Amino acid sequence: MLVNHTWTRKISTSLALGAAMTMALSAQAGPRSYSDVKKHQATPTSYAKPHQAETRSMTIPFSKSTIIDLPSGLADVIVSNPAIVDAVVHTSKRVLLVGKSPGQTNAFFYGRNGEELLNLELRVERDLHGLKSLISKHAPGNTVKAEAINNNIVLSGEIADAGTSQTVVNLAKLWLGEETNGAAPGEVVNLMTSKANDQVQLKVRIVEMQRSVTKQMGIDFNILGQLGDASIGLLNNASLGAGAGFQGGVNWQNSGGGAVRSLTSNLTALESVGLVRTLAEPVLTTISGETANFLSGGEFPLLTNVFVDENGQVQREFEYKPFGVSLGFTPVVLNEGRISLNISTEVSEPTTEGAFETGSANILGLRVRRANTVVEMPAGGSMVIAGLIREESRQSTDGTPGVKDIPGVGALFRNRDDQTTETELVIIVTPYLVNPTHPDKLQTPLDGFVAANDREAAFLGRLNKVYGKNGHEKPEGGLTGPFGHNVD
Repeated sequence: MLVNHTWTRKISTSLALGAAMTMALSAQAGPRSYSDVKKHQATPTSYAKPHQAETRSMTIPFSKSTIIDLPSGLADVIVSNPAIVDAVVHTSKRVLLVGKSPGQTNAFFYGRNGEELLNLELRVERDLHGLKSLISKHAPGNTVKAEAINNNIVLSGEIADAGTSQTVVNLAKLWLGEETNGAAPGEVVNLMTSKANDQVQLKVRIVEMQRSVTKQMGIDFNILGQLGDASIGLLNNASLGAGAGFQGGVNWQNSGGGAVRSLTSNLTALESVGLVRTLAEPVLTTISGETANFLSGGEFPLLTNVFVDENGQVQREFEYKPFGVSLGFTPVVLNEGRISLNISTEVSEPTTEGAFETGSANILGLRVRRANTVVEMPAGGSMVIAGLIREESRQSTDGTPGVKDIPGVGALFRNRDDQTTETELVIIVTPYLVNPTHPDKLQTPLDGFVAANDREAAFLGRLNKVYGKNGHEKPEGGLTGPFGHNVD
C-alpha cells in the first residue's frame, strides 16, 4: 500500500498549527465583556426634498382677474383664503385668479408628480386709476396722492385750500361707494395739507331782549262761612308804590246765633313792566374742518331713574343738563378768502313751565331757543340771525259767581289779570382768518393795574389806578433821503 507522505506531512502540520492557535487563544481569553463590542447604529435614509418654486408677489385689482401661465401640467391649486382670491382652472397650464375682496392671501400650485410649480403671495387692492383721473379733472394743479390700504383710501399731498380738500374727499367717498358694490364700505383718510391759512376766528354777539307787561284791574270779593265776632274795617290796606299800583280793601264780619259769614274785598289796580337783557360775546378760534364749542351758563340736575336698592331704600339717579348760552361752529376755508360756516347756537334756562311732579321730586322743564344754519361768507363779513321772536299772552278773569256776569255792575265784582311777554333773540356772526401774533402785542385786564392806597381810597374814593402803555414813544429809526417841501 502506497502512502503519500507529502500530503500526510501537510495535514499533520496543519493540525499542529490549528491546535497551537487554539491553545494560544484559550490562554489569552478571559471572561467575555460586552463593553468591548462596538455598537453600530443604522443611518436613516435621506430622501431628497421635492422641488420648491420661488415665491413671488402679485397684486390683483379688486373685482378684476389675472391669468397665470404654468411651465408644466397642473394637478392641484390651493388658495388659503378663497373669500379674497378665487382660482379658476382653464387648462392644465393656465389658471385665472379673480380678486373678490380687498385683503391678503397666498396660493400654491402643484404638478402631477407632487412638485411645487408656483408659490404666490397675493394682495387684492382697489384700482385707483379712475379716482386719480377724477381728482386731476376736478382739482387740477394739486399734488394729491391716493393709496389703497385694504378697503380704505388714504389721501395725501398738498392742496391749495380747504375747499379743494373737501372736494377731493367727496370724490373719494363717491368713488368708494360705487366700487364697493354691496360689500362693507371702507373709509377715506384725509392726510392732505393746505397751502392757505386755514385758522378761523369767529366773533359772535348773542343778544336776547325780554319784555313783560302785567296789568291787574278789578275788585276781588271773598265770602267765607266761619265762626267769629262781628267787625267792619274800611280800607284796611292801601298802598301806592313805584309799580303804579293801588290796593285797598274792605273786611266785614257778622256773627249772630248761628252761621257766621265773612266778606273780604280787595281793590286792585296794578301795572308792572319788566325788561331783561341777555348778552354774550364769545370769541372762538379753530382750524378749518374742526368744531369749536362755547357754553356760558351752568348745569342743573334732572331726575332720570328711581329704584329700590337691596336694603329697601329708595334711590334716585340724576343727570346734569347744561343751560345758558351755547355756541358751536365748524368752519371750512374755501378759495379766495371765503369761509363756509356750520353754526349752531342755543339759549336755554330752567323753568317751571312744563314741569311735573313724580313722588316727592319736582321735575323742571327747559326753555330753549335754538338756531342752526350753514352759510358761506367772506372773511370779515357779518351775518345776522334774527326773527327768533316769541310772544306770549295770558288773560284770566275771576270774581263772584253770577254777579260778575251782570253787564255794567259786574265789573265791580270781578278781577282781570293780563300778562304779555315778548322775547327776541338776535345773533351776529363775524368770521376772520387769523395768524399767530407776538405775545408783546397782547394785553390782559391786569396790565397796568395798581391797587389804590389808603389815602386815595379814603379821600378820593378810588379803588385802583390804571397805567396804560406809553403811546408817545417815537418809532425806531428815521427818515432817509431828501424830504420836506421845496418852494421856488
